[in-house]
Amino acid sequence: MPRYSSPREDRWLHPTYRKAYCYRYRNGMVYTSVNSVRKATGLVWHPKNKKLAMDILEHRIQTEVLGKNLQRTKYVRDLLERFFADRVSKLAPVTQIRYKRIVKYFFYENWPLYDVQLIRTKILERMNEMTSYSLSYLRKMLTDIRGIFNYGIELEWMEKNPIVNSMLPTVKKQEVRAVTSEHIEKYKEFFLSKNKEPMALVVEFAYLTAMRIQEIIDLTWEDINDRFFIIKGKGGRDRVFPLNPFPRVKEILTRLRELGLDRPGIYRKQQTLAKNLKLANDELSKRYPEMHFEKVTFHVLRKGAINNWRALGVETEVRNMLSGHTQAIERDYYLVVPDVSLIESKLAKIKL
Repeated sequence: MPRYSSPREDRWLHPTYRKAYCYRYRNGMVYTSVNSVRKATGLVWHPKNKKLAMDILEHRIQTEVLGKNLQRTKYVRDLLERFFADRVSKLAPVTQIRYKRIVKYFFYENWPLYDVQLIRTKILERMNEMTSYSLSYLRKMLTDIRGIFNYGIELEWMEKNPIVNSMLPTVKKQEVRAVTSEHIEKYKEFFLSKNKEPMALVVEFAYLTAMRIQEIIDLTWEDINDRFFIIKGKGGRDRVFPLNPFPRVKEILTRLRELGLDRPGIYRKQQTLAKNLKLANDELSKRYPEMHFEKVTFHVLRKGAINNWRALGVETEVRNMLSGHTQAIERDYYLVVPDVSLIESKLAKIKL
């Protein structure tokens, strides 16, 4: 089985096909090696002959390796263009930005999809350079990259995925951070003291509804009626949140509307909402170090809401429907009322 070539003074490596190179034979002439099969070029080993020798090597690869399949050879950029058109274009803007960042970080060369080992090596090299990133962030990016190549396999453009499980960094599971109603009261006191009533309301709203930060940002007044509101969920899966079992949520929305805000989530960007929460965390962690406010994010508020529902006796099925932890596809607007009725009946005996 041919081995992957390694750089040496007496070798000129092919830039993409790792089983091909030119080398200096013992008679001082240039030979080409493709998949461990050597052929003479008739050229003397000299730097001025390198370009011509590499052209000969490229011709061998095109004719002997690719052959009749030459026209069907696909490259990384072909896959990225197709993946973005078919998949990424349908995702939320923030997710599209994430994939664009992955392309910028990792796909800086247009490698052929048939050379799985080359792609794997290049991605590992890039990973080793990214020392300032957390292991969990790297793992997430590699998981997304694996999804891109899985699509290439689905299209039959490649046979194997360059990203294997052994490449994924091992991330130590962190202790679950708990948020309670006591935390929420401290947040409300803080924001009200700073004349930021909308932030006090939104933090409480997040805790009571278990909504993701982007879902809060995307919520509009048009999504809300007297009985429920529509949450634009992750992955394009909308869901409903009933208001009758959650009177405090209804009160919060009413007050936010009275304040004249153009949207319930106050801001249009995640960063602005998260920054305001962090400013509160910095101050509250000094006042109440035992409550660990420095660890609280909107995602932690979401976890706190789900844990609170479980403690109150809300069934798993209903918790999943409320929080969006389901595999159901996006529901049509006119099919949401049965969901609302089901949730209301399940929560009728629980005081929320």
